[in-house]
Amino acid sequence: MILGAAALGHLGADFNQQFSWMPDKPMKCNMCLSFWISIGPFIYISGWEGILYAALAGVISELYLKILL
Repeated sequence: MILGAAALGHLGADFNQQFSWMPDKPMKCNMCLSFWISIGPFIYISGWEGILYAALAGVISELYLKILL
């Protein structure tokens, strides 16, 4: 679940890079977008532990960026 949210945030941030009118944070930042995309579903599923899971998804998304590039 965390890896899927991280991958979704990474793909979303890469997609948003082509739009110059969007703000850099949180829309073009891998870590920021992964966190904000996943925080709602994770809190809904896991309760307050969802904040930790969303933070982990953001960090893993940034690691995806470092490993792929």
